[in-house]
Amino acid sequence: MNEGAAYYARRKIGEKKGFAYFLSSLSPLFILLLITAALSFSLSFIISMSEGVDKLLAVMGSGSVRILSYPDSSLLPEGAEISETKTGTALLYAENGENAVMVKGIGEDYLEGIRKSVLDIEYSESEGINPVIVSSSLASSLSLNPGDRLSMLLWEKEEGRARPLLVTVHGVFRSVYPQLDKHLVYAPIDLVDGPSSFEILLPEGQDAEVLVSALWKSGIPAESCRTMYSSLYQNVRQSIGILSFLIILVAALAAFFSSDAAHFYISRDRNDIQGMRLLGIGRREIIGVYMLITVSYVAVAAVLGMVLGIIISSLSPSLISFISSVSPALFDYYITSFEVVIPVRELVLMLLAMIAVSSISVFLMLRRSRLLP
Repeated sequence: MNEGAAYYARRKIGEKKGFAYFLSSLSPLFILLLITAALSFSLSFIISMSEGVDKLLAVMGSGSVRILSYPDSSLLPEGAEISETKTGTALLYAENGENAVMVKGIGEDYLEGIRKSVLDIEYSESEGINPVIVSSSLASSLSLNPGDRLSMLLWEKEEGRARPLLVTVHGVFRSVYPQLDKHLVYAPIDLVDGPSSFEILLPEGQDAEVLVSALWKSGIPAESCRTMYSSLYQNVRQSIGILSFLIILVAALAAFFSSDAAHFYISRDRNDIQGMRLLGIGRREIIGVYMLITVSYVAVAAVLGMVLGIIISSLSPSLISFISSVSPALFDYYITSFEVVIPVRELVLMLLAMIAVSSISVFLMLRRSRLLP
């Protein structure tokens, strides 16, 4: 491209043309911008949700790794928390209804450390008799508040009987994953019958599968949270897989919209193109100019769409928390508290794919175009 053609391309891209010209040139790619924003939001939202589910399966479930005997401390990575627990089943009877629950017997320090940073617990002023902690979704279904008393019929498997207990709601934690915590009750470990297990909660960034492998090599049977809750985790992975397919689809749509935009720019500049030809600029150079113009605007539209999608995704936790507080049933199968993750690698790959496919599409369209003299 000679200096004149390069100057012409810069002017057509918007140099010294003003914002109104820039917007009018971007208008043929407005739908592409919206599609890119939607996919960028979806990528960020699903990946954030996936990492949030990973974290909550460990915190609300049975730890990052569950074992049946206390391990040698040298096997545990730095920052890992290990807690003894027992699990049982029970029926709760309150004034406004009853509910089947899973009772997890825990020690005094179980809800400290990493769990304390995740769970927002509202405690009553005093523990009361047989203190238990329930989720806000369970408390809402039974109209419970901190300090209330209710009856619990706790099943004792070893004795083959149900034991009635009077318990006090010592605390209520904000429900963050109703599918896991809607029927979960924390109780003192000495109330729950049955064998103990040990939950190992790993700090962020530690791989549970690596620890599982190390424990098995030391003769300690272990199971990671992804294995324990494989169906829940698989649902999230399938959602991410669908998004990978959508990236390919958006790249194909980029080819369509970029070709349409190139046609628009050529029709708009028909008189200018004839003037370039009179100045001795060849057809190949004109094709290069309009490839540069079109692909530049495709890149701008894609980047603006990504920024818009990221902004919307950053607001999604607050929006979901608000909706879940108004209509909790809508989010029974979704987490309502998570940190937004910006998938930089996936977004960059999507941008590169769109630009690459658009470049090929525009080049082929320009070569075949009868609008170019």
